[in-house]
Amino acid sequence: MIKKTILIFTLFLTTLTAQTNFSAYKTTVSKVNKSTVTITDSDNFSIGSSGVIIHSFDSTHKTIIATVEVIEKKSGYAYLKYENFKGLKQSALPAYSITPQKGDEVILNFLYDRAMAIVPNKDTLRYITQKYSDIEWIHPDIFASKLAINYTPVPEKEDFKQECRQDNFTLLFFAIKGKGYFVDCNSFKVLQQINLPQTKEKIKVPFYSRIKEIKGRMFGLMGGDGINDYNRYYKKMLGL
Repeated sequence: MIKKTILIFTLFLTTLTAQTNFSAYKTTVSKVNKSTVTITDSDNFSIGSSGVIIHSFDSTHKTIIATVEVIEKKSGYAYLKYENFKGLKQSALPAYSITPQKGDEVILNFLYDRAMAIVPNKDTLRYITQKYSDIEWIHPDIFASKLAINYTPVPEKEDFKQECRQDNFTLLFFAIKGKGYFVDCNSFKVLQQINLPQTKEKIKVPFYSRIKEIKGRMFGLMGGDGINDYNRYYKKMLGL
């Protein structure tokens, strides 16, 4: 009886928890074109995955020189669009322009170990954070409080991107009508889709948080009244 109970509990934990395929993936640039770089393809990253290119000046000095996004996979290779890295920009320092070179290090799935869940209710938040316990989940209260301070009841893509930059994460999770979508915050491309259990808990807009209400300027007279249809709004945002 005890062995049977242990087996059932083990199976329960197995179904409750899941591991993502979002570990940082490191490789090197094999070819450089005008606005893209080429790397060897792998199942460890998807189209829409973002990351950085690191250039080494010598054995002890290196820096991030570009951000990248996977735009195509073909015939064993992946093609990445790149842009100059702006994360370390300082007005007091001279701007540098170092283009990627063959052999430079590429890190994809960059900062995917932390994520924020945009969900309609508390039950869904609890489910997803327990199921994917390998991710460090940022509580949506943090984002909701900033939206409230800025009188933004209807968050747009740029609001999400700004939050990702400020809190150093690159992975978002959206729960929409029984489906879950892991989304890259830079490209806003869907990386992975899962099924979610049904819940009868009331939908909260713009998403579940413990912030009581997010009002527009002048109590909604300016800045919009808010999101009328949670599922429709986020489906449109993700292009579903």
